Amino acid sequence: MNVAPGAFLSIDTTEERSVFPVQPTLPIQETINVSINVSMDGKSCTSYSFNDGGTFDGVTLDIPGRLTLEFSRQYKDGHLASFAGTIGGVTVNGESYFNQVPLSAFIGDYYDVQTSRKALSITDSSVLFDFSIFANTSGELHQVYTYSYVPAMFVLTFSGEPKAGPAKFTLMLGTAGKNGLACSIQDGGTARLAVSILPFSR
Repeated sequence: MNVAPGAFLSIDTTEERSVFPVQPTLPIQETINVSINVSMDGKSCTSYSFNDGGTFDGVTLDIPGRLTLEFSRQYKDGHLASFAGTIGGVTVNGESYFNQVPLSAFIGDYYDVQTSRKALSITDSSVLFDFSIFANTSGELHQVYTYSYVPAMFVLTFSGEPKAGPAKFTLMLGTAGKNGLACSIQDGGTARLAVSILPFSR
């Protein structure tokens, strides 16, 4: 953002999804939380929840009494999106290299590069995971019933199975060139890499 060195606007989205294994007929619960973070000086930041009266019509983002910004999407010198408007009565504009990516962009099967076993499978309706990946035991996939996904960072998080292995998993999704889709699986201290195309024959 143009008002000061380090000044920025970020729009952070977290998608939370839960399915019900005991009562599969219940609808899947989905919650999307959006926060707008503003730093006018690059040293401090104020956050606004979109749920507190925010509106967006595809072009104009308005948080009454806080900010009004118009967005446009056009590639220019690496920038993917730009905005202009007012924040707290100050005229601002800025550009971004970043783009949010839905979880559906990472649909596929992922294989642990150490064992060649399937570690993760993402479909349009479910996430299946080998909760024992760090123990090198079963290699079986189980449904993840509740997870959070951050589309701006391509990060998927969910709890581990009760009384077995890590309490929480963090999966950083991306690509790995000729190895296709990639996933860094982390448990807070250890990391494993899984890819959709192994560097050697399965």
